[in-house]
Amino acid sequence: DYSGVGFDLSRVARDHAHERLRDGGGDRFRVVDEWPATERFDLVLLLEVIGYAPDPVAMLRDCRALLSPGGSLVVTFARVGSGYASDIVQGMRFFSAAEMRELLLEAGYDRVALENYGFPLANALVPLMNRVHRARMAPERGQPTAVETGLSHYSSWFKPLRVLSNRVTLSPFIYAQRLFSGTELGNGFVACASAAP
Repeated sequence: DYSGVGFDLSRVARDHAHERLRDGGGDRFRVVDEWPATERFDLVLLLEVIGYAPDPVAMLRDCRALLSPGGSLVVTFARVGSGYASDIVQGMRFFSAAEMRELLLEAGYDRVALENYGFPLANALVPLMNRVHRARMAPERGQPTAVETGLSHYSSWFKPLRVLSNRVTLSPFIYAQRLFSGTELGNGFVACASAAP
């Protein structure tokens, strides 16, 4: 049995999450308006947000303070050279695997593992995704702010891709990606870290 708590600095993103939970009938998860500093978790997920943190080490320390003894942090981040257009990701910072490892160690984690993701399929699709997002933002909408950029991935434009994007159609790419495990290829990394109690 599991439950979860979600938090985002963006009011827009929190409202979107509330709506998705309501539509999905989620009763094991809740979205909070304030950082849950007094709660403890077995797992903290920091998915594609560390690049927007003004002080990544402080954010990683704040996450470490949320961990129960023996808990883990999972961080996903875009890598340097991933090809994402800066006008699409609104100033998101990119990291190398070595740089993220150092940030995690500086924040007090002592066990860190990193794995690349997204090669070869996601890398091939980055230029297309940049074009699609630019077309969506042009001219009637204007530029999204940094707090909205992730929400632009939930466009109706992507519904046909969801039909094509399933375990069967993606299996060859998942197996191909395994050939490049442990390399710097891919559009990002997943880091798993824990700290001694």
